[in-house]
Amino acid sequence: YSYSRISRITSHSHEPTMKDIILLALISFLAASSIAAAEKTHEANDHIQDQECIASNQGEGECTNDSSSSVYVIGDLHGDAICAVSWVNRTGLIANLIDKDLSSTETVPLFKKLNSPSEWRWTNDKATLVFMGDYVDKGPTSRQTVEFVKDLTNAFPGKVTAILGNHELELLRDRDARITPVERYSAYSYATVHPGEYHNYFNDPKQKKSVDADSEADADPAASQVAARALDEKDDLVLDLLLEAGMEVYTSRAHSAVRFVPSLPDHTDTHRQRGIRFAITDIIPPQHRLLARERLAEYIDAYLDAFRSDSVLGNWMEQRPIMHLAEDINTLFVHGGVSENVGKSYLSKGKESVEKLNSIWREHSHEGQLYDFLNGKGMSADDIMGYVVYELLTYRGNHPGYDKWESHGTFDEDASNDGKECKALHDMLSHMEGIDRIAVGHTPDFDIRIMCDGAFLALDSTLGRWIRGSGNEYCPGPEHFENRKGVDVPRTSRDGKYRCDEIKEVCEGQIVRLDSDGSVNRLTM
Repeated sequence: YSYSRISRITSHSHEPTMKDIILLALISFLAASSIAAAEKTHEANDHIQDQECIASNQGEGECTNDSSSSVYVIGDLHGDAICAVSWVNRTGLIANLIDKDLSSTETVPLFKKLNSPSEWRWTNDKATLVFMGDYVDKGPTSRQTVEFVKDLTNAFPGKVTAILGNHELELLRDRDARITPVERYSAYSYATVHPGEYHNYFNDPKQKKSVDADSEADADPAASQVAARALDEKDDLVLDLLLEAGMEVYTSRAHSAVRFVPSLPDHTDTHRQRGIRFAITDIIPPQHRLLARERLAEYIDAYLDAFRSDSVLGNWMEQRPIMHLAEDINTLFVHGGVSENVGKSYLSKGKESVEKLNSIWREHSHEGQLYDFLNGKGMSADDIMGYVVYELLTYRGNHPGYDKWESHGTFDEDASNDGKECKALHDMLSHMEGIDRIAVGHTPDFDIRIMCDGAFLALDSTLGRWIRGSGNEYCPGPEHFENRKGVDVPRTSRDGKYRCDEIKEVCEGQIVRLDSDGSVNRLTM
């Protein structure tokens, strides 16, 4: 894969600035004054078996597993519900997942072929499943992805764990009324809410309801939490216009200058100082601009309302753990990573520390508290925990070759297991009780990476088709072209210099199965 493709995925990422400097200074102070954790001997896992298990796109095929227990891990899905279902099906952990009567119906998306969760059956008592976060953004079916993962955690609470990703954290923070529309994370013209996502919060008259649709809505309130009105032809037009406007942003390299908002406020001096010059609707042809502004405002409200604290999806997201410790394989799962200061200061007691941090997060995740929590209001010992949570979801310093990431947007493929990052990781792990290995998502590549003699697993292999195909930029996919049959939906900017890459119909990437004997099994399709 070319450097340019990796750059499109990793560039324009939102790295913390002054807040991180304050965080590191405060945490360093706390670490210096904390009681030294009891040291333990960390033995490099030299017997790791790294094997590849290949299957069809429908999830058939399996590696032999003689281990006493296993943990299957699915990385960042980023708004691709079809691949979410495909990868879960690939694990073979759930029987009766897909309705056999609909399995061969090509015009129905895979996530609409699911049986009711009450019909699902767990197939392997020795296995569990972990999702690494980032269910939302970049792809156009974030809502369906969240609903599917939610249903899995509800159906199999002792078997399925879904940790929080930084994109979910930003979505929850965006709900606060003190954040202006222009300042929301979801307003970026790249890497956040795909324009096609907004239609998921309205009734679609073109989608035929199943026979049991009414009863399913009664059983699951999330099924009925959509805006009152139905989509119409004007919504299809506005979506086309937003996608076309996005291509104009990308051809001009104006990612930071444009926000996906209906309009900019009258007094924009502050925003102009940050380089913000245009609302996305300013790029839309004048004859459609008023319509686009009205509909986009409606879309954004419906989107945020679906994740309020009193909603099914919002409440579920607020209850996600920040971290998960799989004690049978001594592995800590966290979305971003663990800095040395955080590991030694806040995770020295292993399971007890993990449970404490997860509890603190849940106590402050409500939309009435989250903004102040993440901003360290008061800066007391408890207030700093918001910074700790934020860093756990965004930190990338565990990756060998991180220096090259900071300068080039990708990692040094020749980075050594003996490099400074691995040495720091092993030292940190020696101060973390019951934790021998850290597994993360957040940082994408086209394959999973096993590093630092097996003590560090990077598991974001761009499982979502949109991030794999178009990186952080919003492009139409095969489902959009199918929906807009007979309409000339452009793939290129008006000057012809930018072209949306094709979004494939098949799912690609890798997930893993971690066995208690130490083996790491890559599952592909």
